[in-house]
Amino acid sequence: MGATPWSRAFGGEQTPAAPQRPWPATLTVGTDGRITSWSRGAQALFGLSAGRACGRRMRTLMVRPEDRASLDELLGTVLAGRSWSGSLPLLDADGLVHPVECGWQPIQDRRGRPGALIVVTDRVGQSVPAARPAPLGTAEAALAAIGQFQEHAASVAMMRRVQLLTEANTMIGTTLDMAHTAQELLNVAVPRFADTASVVLMESVVDEFELPPPWLEGDEIRVRRVAVKAQDPALEAMLPEDATVLHAPNTVFGQVLRTGRPRTLSSLDLAAAQKLWPGMDPSPAPHLVGNCMLVVPLVARGAVLGIAMFARGSDRRPFSGGEAVLGEEFAARAALCVDNARLYSHERNTALMLQRALLPADSGDHTGVDVAHRYLPASDLTGVGGDWYDVIGLRGGRVAMVVGDVMGHGIRAAAVMGQLRTATRTLAALDLQPAEVLRNLDELADGLGDGEILFATCLVAVYDPATRICRIARAGHIPPLMVTPDGETTIIDLPPGVPLGVGGHTFESKDIEFEDESLLVLCTDGLVESRAPGRDIDDGMQDLVREIKDATLPLEAIADTVISGLRGDRTMDDAALVIARVRGIPSTATAQWTVEPELPAVARARKNVRSTLHGWGLSQLEETAELLASELVTNALLYTNGPISVRLLRDNALLCEVYDTSDETPQLRAADQDDDGGRGLHLVKALSQRWGTRRTSGGKSVWFELALP
Repeated sequence: MGATPWSRAFGGEQTPAAPQRPWPATLTVGTDGRITSWSRGAQALFGLSAGRACGRRMRTLMVRPEDRASLDELLGTVLAGRSWSGSLPLLDADGLVHPVECGWQPIQDRRGRPGALIVVTDRVGQSVPAARPAPLGTAEAALAAIGQFQEHAASVAMMRRVQLLTEANTMIGTTLDMAHTAQELLNVAVPRFADTASVVLMESVVDEFELPPPWLEGDEIRVRRVAVKAQDPALEAMLPEDATVLHAPNTVFGQVLRTGRPRTLSSLDLAAAQKLWPGMDPSPAPHLVGNCMLVVPLVARGAVLGIAMFARGSDRRPFSGGEAVLGEEFAARAALCVDNARLYSHERNTALMLQRALLPADSGDHTGVDVAHRYLPASDLTGVGGDWYDVIGLRGGRVAMVVGDVMGHGIRAAAVMGQLRTATRTLAALDLQPAEVLRNLDELADGLGDGEILFATCLVAVYDPATRICRIARAGHIPPLMVTPDGETTIIDLPPGVPLGVGGHTFESKDIEFEDESLLVLCTDGLVESRAPGRDIDDGMQDLVREIKDATLPLEAIADTVISGLRGDRTMDDAALVIARVRGIPSTATAQWTVEPELPAVARARKNVRSTLHGWGLSQLEETAELLASELVTNALLYTNGPISVRLLRDNALLCEVYDTSDETPQLRAADQDDDGGRGLHLVKALSQRWGTRRTSGGKSVWFELALP
């Protein structure tokens, strides 16, 4: 390069001083040469707003064409990790050249990418080492040199503070965790800004995610120490994290918490240091004798969330006014990030409480089915999702098992999950087939989005212990597993269906016969879907298959094994797991027969009921059961020309079911005094513990239950 200001920038001769007042301005430049930040000082100095400057390349916006190659070389030097300072000719908004003094520092953004921080003043002068004597007397020359040195030192100190603040802006608040944010603040501050630092937050912020009241009452203020960092390991050990600390209102810490105003203490003596942490044993006070201290509040939304304490040893100079302002800037940045984390934690905690309230507390006791279930929320970084499960006891000893996943996270997903779970439970209780349950849910989902598109996956399985058949249907959900007692595991092949909310599609059920003591495993994709490169959900399903090594173990132990084996890297989504061990009702506890649709069918039904109950030792129920069974068979004769089946099941109660080929459901109706009929169902309702109807693939079933004696 020729003898231009750019060549002198790399070690050549500096231009003479211009008698102008320094005016600091800052900007940052990324690896591509584009301006990424532009301070108000830069706006005033160059006449360009941040909106016009940010995103533009510095070489085309601020440098003459003949100097652009030199700028590229300088930027490359700084991006490689070297600092530089000197004078440069830069263009203002009108294209006029301004000789300015610049300090260039290498920095990194939040993602670790290199960049350059540039601090500019509108005064160009000689560097102190290269200063030439002015044509003044000896005393005047000495004073001028001292003044120039002081100005240079102040400029360097200012540049270091700006660099530290820039790092704070990129390094503080990388997560939505309050304690981690506080630790990031201390990592920036120690050791360059202070030797010791700590952050305490009000207990209401940490425990309840609530803002503290604008006024603090009582004789003590309770705070939680969430982060500590010290050059002295012994001192750091005396200030344990996650410790509750009580501050009296008249102490320095108490005053800052009450007033929201910072305090600066210089050269602490032992008595003053002991007043900061009264009653602590061992006390950190002796380690802080001679220290200067800066205590600044963390303020957000007009409330004091906590305080940050910075201390310097006696071998360092006290905090200057500019450094006190820098400490307040640190605290302001940290307070904003802590408040964001608090709001996130509050919403997540609310959604999690809502979701847990909507999930079943207990699966209950069911005929032929034992169940273990788990729900695991997503990691803190993601939030609560919309996964759910349910286990529903149905008539005839049947059990419905459901898992589902509302797409999305947060309170809305949890609320929609609750609506779908309630609807699923209601539809299943109506004895609808699994495919019919999904069809109705699909229609319901279309109206739950409040104008937004809503999708959810779901799987419904209904197990009948009398037949050992499980009828399953799914809506875009991952398939279930069947594990036989000898450990053979099968991913059940089912028609996939489409997610709820898509609409316009049908759902199909499939019947699967289970051996006694087999396992049915249902889960959501959060358990098997991995974010690891090169892995998909099929790999996760195979992992699930491998985790269930012994189907004979207790269900709770199997569930724990599955969770511990699969959940490691799969915490970005919530997950639900249901494991059911199924068995049929023994043949000695069931009886079934079929009769033709003729009048003698009633007498035969009464006879068979009486003999069956006598054999089961339930003679006390014979009279009532005979009467009610005959009423149901008589009712069936009115509606069908096909065969009529009667089934008795003895379990926790006595169940009697009458099947016919008609899909017309009998209704309770008021009978007039002169009517010959119409009272049978009223009799069934009055004498049974429960009764009802349900549709079947071949017609309907009318049933009643009697409590066992």
